[in-house]
Amino acid sequence: ALESDLVSEQLHEWIDLIFGFKQKGRAAEEALNMFYYLTYEGNVDLDHLDPPLRAAIEAQIQFFGQTPAQLLTRPHPKRRARS
Repeated sequence: ALESDLVSEQLHEWIDLIFGFKQKGRAAEEALNMFYYLTYEGNVDLDHLDPPLRAAIEAQIQFFGQTPAQLLTRPHPKRRARS
């Protein structure tokens, strides 16, 4: 299934949403790909929070997850079709 033509044709779109330029900012807004601010890497400096607030934020991240690090800032190229 992951090697199907349909997946190959759309894989770059998924990469853009999860790891790429559509993860943050205007492109993410336009793609309706926005998440709660605490889920984004680097948005909260846990080392400078008082212990109860830090515990609450860590619990939220643990239970709801964290957005993966943004790896790409430009659109990912489309996968080449099999010959």
